[in-house]
Amino acid sequence: MVVLVTILIYVAYQHYHKVESEVISQSHANLRTATKLIQTQLESSRSSITSLNKALLLKNEQEANQQAIELIYSTENYNDILRYNPKKQTALSESDIDIAQHNHSQPKRIRMDNLTWTDMSFMHNNYQVSNLYQSRNNRWVIAVREKYPKRLEQYVIEYDLWYMSQTLIDLQTMSTGNVFVADRATGKILLHPNPDRIGKSASVYRYAVAGKVIQDDRSAPVSYYFAKQPKFSFDPQDNMVNDDPSGEVTYFFKSDPKLAVYNARNSLNWIYFSATSRSALFSHSYSLLLIFVLTATLLLIVVAYNYLNRELQIELTKLARSTDLYEFRKQVNVLLSRFCSRHRVQLCLYNHDSHTFYSIGHSGEEHAISMDKEYALDLLSSDIQYIRNIEQDPLASQIQVDKAFYRLPLLGHSGLLGVIFVESRTRTYASLVKLLRTYIETALSNVLLHRQLSLRDSATNQDNLFTLRNKISRYKDHKDVYLLTMDVDDLKGVNYQYGYTCGDQLILELTDIISAHFPSAFTLSTARVSGDEFCVLYHADNQQMAYSLADSLRDAVQTHRFKFDNSTIRFTVSVGVSQLQLSVDQTLTTSLQATERSKKKGKNLTIMNVTI
Repeated sequence: MVVLVTILIYVAYQHYHKVESEVISQSHANLRTATKLIQTQLESSRSSITSLNKALLLKNEQEANQQAIELIYSTENYNDILRYNPKKQTALSESDIDIAQHNHSQPKRIRMDNLTWTDMSFMHNNYQVSNLYQSRNNRWVIAVREKYPKRLEQYVIEYDLWYMSQTLIDLQTMSTGNVFVADRATGKILLHPNPDRIGKSASVYRYAVAGKVIQDDRSAPVSYYFAKQPKFSFDPQDNMVNDDPSGEVTYFFKSDPKLAVYNARNSLNWIYFSATSRSALFSHSYSLLLIFVLTATLLLIVVAYNYLNRELQIELTKLARSTDLYEFRKQVNVLLSRFCSRHRVQLCLYNHDSHTFYSIGHSGEEHAISMDKEYALDLLSSDIQYIRNIEQDPLASQIQVDKAFYRLPLLGHSGLLGVIFVESRTRTYASLVKLLRTYIETALSNVLLHRQLSLRDSATNQDNLFTLRNKISRYKDHKDVYLLTMDVDDLKGVNYQYGYTCGDQLILELTDIISAHFPSAFTLSTARVSGDEFCVLYHADNQQMAYSLADSLRDAVQTHRFKFDNSTIRFTVSVGVSQLQLSVDQTLTTSLQATERSKKKGKNLTIMNVTI
């Protein structure tokens, strides 16, 4: 018996460390995702700052103010836009300027004495980010500016850290952990899913990462070291554990022991943390502790349970490592088939924009099932249910579920993610189903987050080719859907005559024109598929209407003008239109052929390929 107990204690110990290593691995993955998300948000300010500074350089302050106000109201992450004078260390708020113009008064200058600036290497060191500070409206913010402006006064964009932090909410480890970011120089929290923590000192930084604590009375008790306002001595070059800019540390937050994975390898002088409560690690080992209590009489059950638990951990690890929806669907089927029911398992995902439920095919393609907003709202407010009458669920009837089933709504930060139907003749353990759903929701949130990052064009924020192909496949059976392919005429000549910066601005101007003519609310997809090639997937009642919409866009482009330096730039596009064909490749080929014919016939034309 002693040997058996010893073995089980050892197994429990190894199991705990296995869970810990998996948490560390997932935490590193979350830190990489967080870094990419934050860099993407900061990079999005590049074009705005360039455009605003250009307007300021042209001494068109009224236009610059209007442009700044539009950016503030249209971009959730922006707190304010400032005209900053680094020599005087003062700034004017564009919001205050706008209010002053309406009130016929003068805006008040803002003192900005305590700003320090850090180069951002991922933006080629041409832009800088500030330290943490409170804005004029008492919001915690950071600022981004151009490093080498063409005049002394320049534009600075303030990022509201509360809104920036929302992107970190779904980056959870074991459903209880979170990702947050602290300033390496001060230890203050910059980004945190809990907005009340922003601007406060990070406990993990104070007690586990920063330099040593200094106090006058060396004989004071240990508790003094953990006072709310201890005195610290920081060395900016040596404030990491064992001089290592990444690793793991254990610390206490409100008496709760936590495991934190950190990474300070970035040019922002920030530290990224992914923290998980150690009690959560223990909670995932509760089954082995229960086995330990019952070892004397339930040895056979212990062995069987240990095997099942090991297999469950293997399947959950595979699920957590899913990188796309096809792999995720396959792992969900394996997991639920092994541990809940050997009958059919059906995953249906939900698209918030179109209120459409869709399934993932055997090759990863998406198949629309139904549009039902009311049913989605019902799922959002319901829990796991065991349903015997199939007619009670409209979606289950559509996908031809033919047995009693469990219905598992999958929820994320943004709302309903999807629903799983698990056919089962009898009820299974409710706690097991809830536990598996928690893992599935976390894994699905991470897969969708990674998918979102890979589905958009970084320069224009439009769909990329991969996303466009998926949407064409989804609507290929719809006779009222058309694909417009558009190619900029002589873009190389514009780049040669005016420079690549002008070419980049041309692409952004064209993006705005497309968005104006094909709003996202009424368009299936607007995509940039290559440097100067754009596509639009849209509804039209007939071919004449499809052609008219496309030619209207072409005409809008040829009449559009924009300023670059001291030149007025105009450009044209060649447009091809095609109805959706039997396959994605055939649809793209048919539309591109029409575009090529447009170019060969003299450019600035719209041609429809009517071949079906």
